[in-house]
Amino acid sequence: MPIRIIFSVALIFFSCYGFSGNQAILEKEKRLNDFPYDTSRVNLLNKLGEYYCSRNYEKALLYLQEAHTISSEIRYEKGIAESYLWQGRAYYYKDEYDIALDYLGKAGKILSEEKDLKGLAYYHLATGAIRDISGNHLEAIKDYHEVINNGSILGNTFLKSIGLISLGNLHISRNEPQQAIPLLKEGLALKREINDMTGVAIVSAGLGRAYENSGNFDSALFYQNRALFIRDSLGEQRGVASSQLQLGRLFVRMGQYQKAKELLFSSRDNFKAISEKTGVCLAQLELGFAMGHSKEFESAFKVLEQTADLAKELENPVLKSQYYNTLASVYALNGDYESAFEFVSLHNQIDDSINEANKEKIIKELEVKFQTERKDNEIRLLKSRNRIQAKNNLILSISIAALLIILALTIILFRMKGRGLLRQKKLLEQEKIIMDQQDKIRNKEQQLLKEQLESKNRELASKALEMLRINETIDSIMEKLESLRNDHRENEGLAKSIHIVLNELEGRLKNNSWNEFDHIFKNIHTDFYDKLLKICPELSSSEIKIAALLRLNLTTKEIAAITFKSEAGIKSSRYRLRKKLGLNSDDSLVPYLIQL
Repeated sequence: MPIRIIFSVALIFFSCYGFSGNQAILEKEKRLNDFPYDTSRVNLLNKLGEYYCSRNYEKALLYLQEAHTISSEIRYEKGIAESYLWQGRAYYYKDEYDIALDYLGKAGKILSEEKDLKGLAYYHLATGAIRDISGNHLEAIKDYHEVINNGSILGNTFLKSIGLISLGNLHISRNEPQQAIPLLKEGLALKREINDMTGVAIVSAGLGRAYENSGNFDSALFYQNRALFIRDSLGEQRGVASSQLQLGRLFVRMGQYQKAKELLFSSRDNFKAISEKTGVCLAQLELGFAMGHSKEFESAFKVLEQTADLAKELENPVLKSQYYNTLASVYALNGDYESAFEFVSLHNQIDDSINEANKEKIIKELEVKFQTERKDNEIRLLKSRNRIQAKNNLILSISIAALLIILALTIILFRMKGRGLLRQKKLLEQEKIIMDQQDKIRNKEQQLLKEQLESKNRELASKALEMLRINETIDSIMEKLESLRNDHRENEGLAKSIHIVLNELEGRLKNNSWNEFDHIFKNIHTDFYDKLLKICPELSSSEIKIAALLRLNLTTKEIAAITFKSEAGIKSSRYRLRKKLGLNSDDSLVPYLIQL
């Protein structure tokens, strides 16, 4: 019997990982109606579909289709992808491989777009199993390597172990046990590491087949018995049926036909209980072969006839081919070599057609893959060009925007600068106006001060002239009093009285007139005396008076009349004053005093 047919049964657990929390998921199933129609309900439905896809695919499909409906309504892409993925696995267990690949293809597209490495690992696991059964081993190997790589990237020990086990079983299908055993042992170590007993059972069964193919029946028997024990303790009916099938086949090869028949009958019944028609076919083929070796030819032909009807119903050419091969073996054991040759020929014809179809399929797949890859490369190149163009457009847009911003800022700065210059010009004009007004005010003030000074000087000069008139009047009165005194000189008392009046009148009048003049002069020329004394501190009070009168540009005669001195005395005082001030003969005394 071709090993790849047995392998198709061994893969039945690979998509649905062992739930350490089976009880938890079943408890949630009881509360399914309590979940709202959102992502939480979708996730639970997909989990239930995942759990039941290898146990009860009809129930799994109901859950998964509901998950797809809700996910589509709420646009939950991850939920849609997972529903497609596990529907594909469910149809795989129904032996409807074309439908399975259709759903898996839809899932793979979404998972690739979402870059969901975990989902992609399960996608490649499923497609690899179907390609392996179809005989497309090269593509299946690529799928299983993707599973291993994604598991390693994610640090997911479970996924990596599944990839290793699947790849190991594929080498068993290719009758390459020496390549399969190291992969399966590595996968077994990982399963033990995560305490996945369902996985340990699967790997043990795989190692049993590998050792069986290499002729080491003792090791094969050890691993197959371990797998059966674990599956039986876990209550995995499908796994138990598969292990019984493997052990029955092993006992047939070891020549222990009675043990083989017991196991194969039990395997067939378990497969029937779970409606696994492919498993039933495989168990009955092995059972017919064992009956043939036990010389139970009538029972063998009856079992094989039932198998033929079931293989025809499944429309599986591989099973049909295997049926002819087993039937030929039984006829040969019965001594009917002519019938044996006839059925061997039919077996070879179907095998040749299968191989040819597989070759054509592989060639078509390679051609499609080549065309797809070329198209993908063209698309990637176009996308790359579009990205570059988009980047260039973005850079150009940014550059233009930057230039526009710079231009706008430049215009704003120039406007601000122009406004600033305009404001500055206006300020300068205002300042100029203010300065002109201030100059006018200063000129007016200076003119006013000058006029006030001239007025004061006129007042002072007027005062001086008034003093001059008063002094002249006093001189006239004094002359008359003096004449009166001379006329009454004989009257000593009267003459004396007149003399006293003259002296007192002269002294008081001189002092009062000068004090009033001096007060007015100081108010007008506040610092004249200070400047004069600073130049020449040793000036006498008489010289200071004469300097003040000269400051008013009075003549020598006028000064003499005011000070009750002679003109000669005033000239003498002017000479001393010039000398003390350090003026030479060429310097004019009056202008010098005026500028102080």
